[in-house]
Amino acid sequence: MNREWIPSPAIFRQLLPYLATICALGLLTFPTIEGVVTRWLKLDESYSHGFLLLAVSLFLIARTSVRHSVVSAFYPFWLIPLGFCLVGYWLGELIRLQALQQLMLIPMLLSALAVMMGWRQIQFFLVPIGLVFLTIPVWDFLSWNLQLITVAVNKFLLGLLDIDFEVEGVFVYLIGVGTFEVANGCSGLRYLLVGQALVLIYGEMYLSRVRSRVMLFLLGVAFALVANWIRVFVIIYMGYETNMQSSLIEDHDNFGWWVFAGTLVPLYFLARRLEIRDDAAQPAAFEAREPTPNSALTVVSVSSIIVLVAAAWAMLPEKRAMIAENPAGYSIDLGGQYAPVFGAQLTGWRPQLRNADRVYVQTLFDRQHVNSGGEIDETFYLGVFTYEFQRHRAELIQYSNSLYDREFWIPEQFFSVDNRLDIPVQGMTLKSRVTGARVHIAYSYLVEGRWETDQWRAKLAQVSGFFNNRDDASLLIAALSCDDCDPRASLAGFADSVFPSALASIDREVVRSSD
Repeated sequence: MNREWIPSPAIFRQLLPYLATICALGLLTFPTIEGVVTRWLKLDESYSHGFLLLAVSLFLIARTSVRHSVVSAFYPFWLIPLGFCLVGYWLGELIRLQALQQLMLIPMLLSALAVMMGWRQIQFFLVPIGLVFLTIPVWDFLSWNLQLITVAVNKFLLGLLDIDFEVEGVFVYLIGVGTFEVANGCSGLRYLLVGQALVLIYGEMYLSRVRSRVMLFLLGVAFALVANWIRVFVIIYMGYETNMQSSLIEDHDNFGWWVFAGTLVPLYFLARRLEIRDDAAQPAAFEAREPTPNSALTVVSVSSIIVLVAAAWAMLPEKRAMIAENPAGYSIDLGGQYAPVFGAQLTGWRPQLRNADRVYVQTLFDRQHVNSGGEIDETFYLGVFTYEFQRHRAELIQYSNSLYDREFWIPEQFFSVDNRLDIPVQGMTLKSRVTGARVHIAYSYLVEGRWETDQWRAKLAQVSGFFNNRDDASLLIAALSCDDCDPRASLAGFADSVFPSALASIDREVVRSSD
């Protein structure tokens, strides 16, 4: 049977309402989309598959459009979920919570398209469009839990062998051999996202029943997690057997993808069985009544969407998105006890924070702890990093900010730091991978008037700014390097001495200036 080819002008007229809708949403959400694409460009992270998956999504959308003729009209009910998505996006901008805005992107697009297509048609595009959600960097919130699960599984597996080890947090200590950190990259998030994408694509192209698609999706999640557990276990075991000399320790990324590829063999064998079973079922064809094209209703649909999007854009808070090329400084009075030492790092260590609005960084020594030979026994570091308000590329908790460079430093132990301010302060001892030198740090996050020591809780603390008059977020960090001292006592004493002055400066320079 020959199909009549639709002339190009007719195709453009059919696509025009959808292009207008996508452009309107794109203009509203451009800063958020830019942040997502920026993560795609980092090829060594969990979202480097973003462009490839976007291309696959476009292919599946085109394929679905050919299989199910799309007819635009007006379905006013879907203006309600679209409105909720726009309110959620507006709220994310109001409280400076970029993750909430990212969560709204795909539901917002689907709701807008449903206004023109209705449920009967939009249901065929849920998977083709929804695939892009696997490239949105909100999945980072799963990393910590995945790390803990990976540690628990490997603790069980190592317990089956005659290996002397201890587990603390995300660290596995092989007694007399070395230490493994199940870091963010070992959480298995990359394999989970890629595994979900592969089974969703297979289900969309070859499976006809929803039950089979759900079963394959669950199997894909399970196999992706198992692949990461096997990878981490083999690396730890080989480190134990070779006294940390195995090449797998340095080349664990490539090894992980080989393990993941191996798990795809049984996964796709099971997928093929599901496909054969679906073909044998031969479900009866359902003849749905095709909607009637209506140009006038299509104009109403697009106009309604654009009005809602324009209203959301007009209600967005003032876009103070400028990022200072050079951050302003703090003037912190430390009295006469501490004197500066040339340099902005401590034994090669310093925190990595970018685009802060105000910064104070100083290496110090205690005048009272200079030995008779004029040598300094203890060297301190004080850092204050403040964001006057949080926005894209200028947030306290973002992927580019970290307390230490993981390529050169590994945490050895964690502890609480008592202080006279009665605020939560987390302590941590870092060991250099190169020199073996140790640095002891104490830090706390002050986010819109709320103290936190956990990154994710500090991220969520941004919501509290909606209920008070504070928008600022700061990291206060004190550090110590010494050869022969009680690091916890010295660090606590230093924090008690310098944190009050740092807080006074934050109050003077940031809080009052925003009133």
